Amino acid sequence: MKTRLQNFTRPTYIFSSPWLLAAAAGLLIMIVVTFAFHNLRLEQRLMTNAMLQKAATLMRVLHSGSRASYMNDLRKDYWNNEPWNVHVQRVVDHLAEDPELRFIALVDAKGKVVAHSDHARIGGILVLPEGQERDGDTGEQSQLAYSIQATEEFGRVFETVRTFSTSFPAVMPMHMRPMREGKRGFFLQEKKDERPMMMRLLPEGAGTGAQHFVLVGLDMKEYDRTLGRLRMQIVMLSMAMLLVGLGGWFSLSLVQGFRISQKTLEDVQAYTSLLIAKLPVGVVATDVSGRITTWNQAVVRITGIPINQVLGKNPQDVLPEALAAFFMDSGGLAGTAPPSSTDRSLRLAFGARRCELLCHPLLITDSQQQYMGKVLLLSDVTEIRSLEQRMRENERLAAVGRMAGGVAHEVRNPLSSIKGLALLLKNKFAAGSKEQDTADLLIQETDRMNRTITEMLSFTRPATLNLQPVDLDALLQRSLQLIKVEAAENHIATTLTVEPGLVPVLGDADRLQQVVMNVLLNAMQAMEHGGQLQVTLDNRESDQRVELRIADTGGGIAAELLPQVFFPYFTTKQGGTGIGLAISQKIIADHGGSIELESEPGKGTTVVILLPAFSAVAA
Repeated sequence: MKTRLQNFTRPTYIFSSPWLLAAAAGLLIMIVVTFAFHNLRLEQRLMTNAMLQKAATLMRVLHSGSRASYMNDLRKDYWNNEPWNVHVQRVVDHLAEDPELRFIALVDAKGKVVAHSDHARIGGILVLPEGQERDGDTGEQSQLAYSIQATEEFGRVFETVRTFSTSFPAVMPMHMRPMREGKRGFFLQEKKDERPMMMRLLPEGAGTGAQHFVLVGLDMKEYDRTLGRLRMQIVMLSMAMLLVGLGGWFSLSLVQGFRISQKTLEDVQAYTSLLIAKLPVGVVATDVSGRITTWNQAVVRITGIPINQVLGKNPQDVLPEALAAFFMDSGGLAGTAPPSSTDRSLRLAFGARRCELLCHPLLITDSQQQYMGKVLLLSDVTEIRSLEQRMRENERLAAVGRMAGGVAHEVRNPLSSIKGLALLLKNKFAAGSKEQDTADLLIQETDRMNRTITEMLSFTRPATLNLQPVDLDALLQRSLQLIKVEAAENHIATTLTVEPGLVPVLGDADRLQQVVMNVLLNAMQAMEHGGQLQVTLDNRESDQRVELRIADTGGGIAAELLPQVFFPYFTTKQGGTGIGLAISQKIIADHGGSIELESEPGKGTTVVILLPAFSAVAA
């Protein structure tokens, strides 16, 4: 299958970047949306212009009709003609018969209704709409202002407003006569022999500077229905274009996804192979036929058997019987677990090496729960078991230490009585007598036992620390000054190296000096024939600690004895108690630090003390 796919001739665009395909899909969507919005706005503009044209036509009809009616009234009877607003109202009533016209009104500048399609509103106040949108076309429509209002009575209304001229010129033939005063102004008297002259007549209220506005409200139901159909058509067209584009993109994505999945599978297989090979846990896997297919490096380290000697073989041929039992045939049925399906701990020997293995068997099935093989996970827990044993021993020693502390506390009181009795007996014997020497020996041994008990109590009793910032540089200078004379007598050269900008530590200065003096004296005692005592102080910025290193050039400590140097009462010195380093380790641990020894026989020993920096503790 893989070979056929590789040999298949594939267009290069199929394997283009997924980001390129996503960008193409985004561009298609943007084009479709832009096209849809452009068509919708164009249709809205065309329909708005149509509404404006109709409103402008109604306004022209109102103006011309009312003017014609007024002029006709003047020709009939100039002296008894009707006011101009009556003619306007007559035309308004005629126009109100249009089914698409919701209202038409004429108002003055103060909003008073002069004429209205609803007679009940004549004489009332009508608020002119504010913030009207102006049409951008030139010509007569540019003088119109319109807005779309939502009303409770008519629903959505396309409301148009424009100024209305109330000057209605009229031409009448007259013979010139002398001026005479009439009810409606001054007129000339007629003469029979003179030619008729043109005279402009102004209606009542005209020429006074009063401004009037005509409002036309058109029904928007057809407007909305048309836009709704257009929106639906645009949506359907856009969806069709999107579906076509997305279908093409989806087809390309499927092919691209298949190729990526194939490459990902290969990468996962390579990664899994590398991961299994480098795992610290041993992995032994078999296939359906029961032959070994996986044998990683951890199994090689545990068993000592190289991988080229086991692949393709049965586990019973290469593994010890106890491990091969995990691969016993279970019938090859899905869901059937090996005989030992839980973790088991086995002690085995591979050559001269004995180890303890934690074994965890697994059954491999596919998505249809079909049997595919078995896996055995092997964890070498030899070191862990050793540490557990050591921990149990430490716990036992701790319990013994607590008991020893209690016993030491109880023994200390009788010692005081014994020492007092020995002093009393000493005073009763003559000086230099055998009895007095015996009493002195009893007093010395009592003092020695009391010192031992004091050291034991200081090791078992919880320490109370007086924590404050401590300058280790100054503390070490004082400590070296105290041993200066003894070091010179033993031909020991001391040096102190301090890193510039050394930060202080948070600790108890007296307890820390006790540790330093103990380590310095041990180092001097290790150099019986003289040598070099080097003290170094450094900042460790990586873990915000201060490192103190005290190195001597003595005989060193054997590797097998090095793990025991911090055990109580363990010592390699004549007359030593073996409690000093144990107490020092406890003091450093109480400060949140650590103390370690590095030693090489014949070259010397280095004590490394790490203490938390004051800045890190304060933070």
